Amino acid sequence: MIGLLILPLSGQTRPKSPAPDSSATLKAREYFYHGVLAQSAARTMEAVDLLRHARALDPTDPTIAFVLGGSYAQQGKSDRALPLLEEAYASDTTNMTFARTLSGAYIEAGRTQDALRINERLAAADPEDDDVRYRLIQLYARTGELKKGIELATQLQKRFRPMPSAYGQLTRLKIQLLALTKDSVAVGREYHAWADLYPDDRRPYYDWILHLFETGKVQEAERQITADLRRGRIASGDATALRVHKHIILKDYTSAEAELVRLTPDRKIGADEKLTLWLLLTKSSQGSEGYTAGKYTSHIADLLRVYPDDLQVLKTYAQLLRYEERYREAYDLLAPKRHLYPREEWLWSELLDAASGLSSDSLLVEVAQEAKKYVPTDWRNYIVLAGDAFQKDNHQRAIQLLEEGIAAIEPKTGEGAARLYGLLADLYAEHGGPSKASLTDSLYLRAIEANPKEVEVLNNYAYRLAKAGRNLEEAERYALQAVRLSPDAAHILDTYAYILLLRKNYTLAKLYQRKALSQSEPDKISADMYDHMGDIYRALDDYDAALTAWQQALTALPEKAEKAERIRIEKKIREAKKAQKK
Repeated sequence: MIGLLILPLSGQTRPKSPAPDSSATLKAREYFYHGVLAQSAARTMEAVDLLRHARALDPTDPTIAFVLGGSYAQQGKSDRALPLLEEAYASDTTNMTFARTLSGAYIEAGRTQDALRINERLAAADPEDDDVRYRLIQLYARTGELKKGIELATQLQKRFRPMPSAYGQLTRLKIQLLALTKDSVAVGREYHAWADLYPDDRRPYYDWILHLFETGKVQEAERQITADLRRGRIASGDATALRVHKHIILKDYTSAEAELVRLTPDRKIGADEKLTLWLLLTKSSQGSEGYTAGKYTSHIADLLRVYPDDLQVLKTYAQLLRYEERYREAYDLLAPKRHLYPREEWLWSELLDAASGLSSDSLLVEVAQEAKKYVPTDWRNYIVLAGDAFQKDNHQRAIQLLEEGIAAIEPKTGEGAARLYGLLADLYAEHGGPSKASLTDSLYLRAIEANPKEVEVLNNYAYRLAKAGRNLEEAERYALQAVRLSPDAAHILDTYAYILLLRKNYTLAKLYQRKALSQSEPDKISADMYDHMGDIYRALDDYDAALTAWQQALTALPEKAEKAERIRIEKKIREAKKAQKK
């Protein structure tokens, strides 16, 4: 029987490509090698281009198809990835790497039946591969084959009994399958057996008792807690913690709070567990009668007094203070700790947030300067320091700091990388001169590759291209992407309208420019926005409206505006008046 995975997705056989000649094969391997290097350096777009070249030169190489397919899969382009991964797997069904990657791609694409079939083949090929068998249980759950999943989970439980962590993970999955069958008796039995198997492990016992509470068997759970407390199986702190859970489940938040207050000084229960309970109570009680923001913050402060050196409690309390806009308290709490724990990245991040909340530029710069020594990979430090240098007109220092940040952060993707690349591109665009034009473009493109949703980078690059009068089609694409991400931002709408004007799409330009003006506060509308509106009206031969817009542009010009800018707009006004007379 011909296996499903041997056939392409369309159901049609793929025509065999002619074998490439030796020179093409060599060139393909060269492109492939450089593509893999680019991929390992997180240069995704470059890697895909190189791999596509390799694929075009040698369409018969399954490794090229596999790596290119994997690249598409990482970008979420399953429609492109799957045919390539299927082709690679069809060339060698014994290749476990091909099979596992194709399985992952099927799961990502929501094709669970196909993923199930390929994993059944993997399990048949290697019955001892527990990872594959565990994945099979998950797939049986997704496809509704619950009985098969439960049977396989029961088999694996026997193998995992000596390994508490693995056994627990598998048992939770089995319990989920049993719950889907609505066999509550079997679910309870599974929890009970798990707790009895590891009597020294608190987690299975907790899960069992919580299951009883959650299923309404409160009296049964209380009898079990009382009996186990008497026998010494659990400590009094355990009983109190479990009753906190009970009160939260029953929405008796006052009793839960009282139990937790009694639990705070109990040293046999760890600070992390108590903190988790306070946060659970906070989340569960939100919206209930008598709940107010910060209701339990004082209790977290009490917990910190009991555990002054617990960093998680410290972090949580500082965050709660910041959420309540008590920025000074948060800052004063953390400032002395930076000398005790200088390598804790979260501490510097929280100090930056607190300083930002205080609206103190000097404090922000002070924190960033010190933080950079200990956490050189935090991109925010470089943004703050470069911004400070820019404000002082020290553009070279700002450029140096941004370049330093780019060199320090890893990986060079995400918001931080995009912000660093984008700001550096802005600086070179403004102060680099013509010799830096190519570098500026490269930096913008790297910023977009690092984070295609960084709105300001998309907008700024589109505007630079438009002002230079080049690559307008590309500029329109980036500007439209920025508008889609931030449809109500006036300056972004203005950029898009300006590019539409340059591309002579005057009607649409007018629509977006009007929206840009309507989205701005009247006293904050820039001269450029009025100027662009005037240009659009002139293109539509509406000189009265154009004159009004340009007069508004003159009024909106700042006092320190260059004389040439005023002369440029006044010239437009004179020319429009002449055109009116004609």
